[in-house]
Amino acid sequence: MSTDRDLFRNLVLNVVMGASLGALFILSLLALNIHDISNMLQHSTSPVAVTVILVTGTSIYFAFGAALTGFHFAITDES
Repeated sequence: MSTDRDLFRNLVLNVVMGASLGALFILSLLALNIHDISNMLQHSTSPVAVTVILVTGTSIYFAFGAALTGFHFAITDES
């Protein structure tokens, strides 16, 4: 039986792993220029801001998904 502190530490770890995977995912898409994403970003009015928003949004999305999955696994593991 894990304590609340162990559950919190596990969730934080899952959030960090999800955020890093999200950042690696979107950066690999930008590096490979899938569907001309990099070209579209370079021709926008503010390419740095749009890239930061895209990377941050994807990282948060992946982090939230990893946290939910980790929480589900932690709760079902205790049962």
